[in-house]
Amino acid sequence: MTREDWGQDGTAMVAQSSAVRDWVGSAPYFFAVTDADGFDRADRAADIEAAEYIAPVKSERVVFDISELTDLGLENKVTEHAVVVLHPFGQRGLETLRRAVEANSVSKLFVLIWSRHDMIHTWLDGLRALNLHTHESAPANDPLLLAAAKMIKNEDYNGLSSGHGKDVIVQLVRAFAAEGYPVDPDLWLRAYFAVGGSFRHAESVHKLLEEMKAGTRHRVKQRYRENIVDILRERLAANADVTSD
Repeated sequence: MTREDWGQDGTAMVAQSSAVRDWVGSAPYFFAVTDADGFDRADRAADIEAAEYIAPVKSERVVFDISELTDLGLENKVTEHAVVVLHPFGQRGLETLRRAVEANSVSKLFVLIWSRHDMIHTWLDGLRALNLHTHESAPANDPLLLAAAKMIKNEDYNGLSSGHGKDVIVQLVRAFAAEGYPVDPDLWLRAYFAVGGSFRHAESVHKLLEEMKAGTRHRVKQRYRENIVDILRERLAANADVTSD
């Protein structure tokens, strides 16, 4: 849920917070924040306000750093309690959150984000997370785009801002555009996140897509045949036949 949808100009915090409590479950309420030590500072007022509305009774709040979610994965622990993440930002915090979800270290997670334009919103849509405001999830990712996104993710180790990684992204986006797919950063990033892509490399994907959308013609080395989309389509069809057998 975005901060705007939660607050609605100060008219909906009570009702929306009640909906969050209903979904999260009973107390105590676990809040993961960017800086637990500085939680009571004035510049963290937005975090405090959200926590007070979601859990009005202070003794029922447990506040800790988002970074501590990493410890659960390293120790192969799973918290059975739902976790409420308040306004996460910064690549390190976002990546910690992504890895915790990937490792199934958190049984249930609610995320209150600043804006629908934040990268974390795209990540949540890529995972088809439920939006508690609309009670809907993003549409399913296109299987062809997922197949292409896996090819992009396979280049993560080389980096995606230049070299082979850049070659792969530019050629795949061009090939899909020729098939009628829009050069849409969010569309591609949702697919990239859905196959396990990281926030670190997502920044590079987003930058290249924005440049291509604006008309930049990148010079890249040829990595795939011109009919790469048809090849991927045939692979998906073959895999579907094997599965049905």
